[in-house]
Amino acid sequence: MIPFNYHHLYYFYVIAQEGSIVKATKQLNLAQPTLSTQLKQFEKFLNVKLFIRKNRQLALTEEGLRVLSYAKMIFDIGQELKDRMVDLSHKDRIHLNIGITNFVPKTVVEMLLDYILKLSPNIYIKLSKDNMPKLVQDLDNHLIDLILTDTPFETTMGADFNNKLVGKLPIVFCAHPSLAKKVKRFPKDMSGLPLILPAAPRQVFYTLKEYLYEHHIEPRIVGEIQDIEVVRRLALRKYGIVVLNLLTIREAPARQKLVILNKRKDYHIFEKIYLISKKRKMPHPLIEEILDGFRMENFIKI
Repeated sequence: MIPFNYHHLYYFYVIAQEGSIVKATKQLNLAQPTLSTQLKQFEKFLNVKLFIRKNRQLALTEEGLRVLSYAKMIFDIGQELKDRMVDLSHKDRIHLNIGITNFVPKTVVEMLLDYILKLSPNIYIKLSKDNMPKLVQDLDNHLIDLILTDTPFETTMGADFNNKLVGKLPIVFCAHPSLAKKVKRFPKDMSGLPLILPAAPRQVFYTLKEYLYEHHIEPRIVGEIQDIEVVRRLALRKYGIVVLNLLTIREAPARQKLVILNKRKDYHIFEKIYLISKKRKMPHPLIEEILDGFRMENFIKI
């Protein structure tokens, strides 16, 4: 019987991820007959059938799924080891890779970076922005260490992922002073006035729609816009009432003031911010401290 080696396990791991031997050969740079032989040898060593043919694809058997779970743990740990050694090779500087979803306000990103840089002044930070599925995949594959998002991640992948609520930003209705004068009774007087909505799928979009429906408000919708800064500038040009988080309003230049319509802290809508992490066999030295210590209320008083 051939001796067990990790090359066989890695070949199986790649085939399982790609779903076919043909696709795996491109990633591994091996000939198809060679890879097929390696897989057969591995199955012979384990004395199990790892794949079955299904619709011209390779599907994992029950035993194959079990072997894949072990393979994933082994190569995840290997990737963690590689990441830590790369970090240590850069003059002992700690590296931290953060993924950000597209709808997180820039002011929130700035707050997180401010906290981290004060916590570890010599840190090397890398930021990347993408959609949630891609960032979660990168987190699972050890390409990033932390996700900053306005939406929690619901997973069936087990308890490896942790959603940490780090704060809630009040959402306020605001407008140029000339338009704000028309809203004497909030929110009733917003009916018929122009309103610019945050673009879906932001959590605020759906909460706002419910709020308008519950209060029987029927504004004239100008459009749905994703970029917060563009929304703020359109409000300054008198194109409509806008909904922005309170931090964005407070951080705006003094000469560009917008009037908050719900002045009496009548906050019914909040933008929640989360940090998502994954449990590691070799934990990042700063992740737990960031999760325990970073709170947005330390930066903004409501």
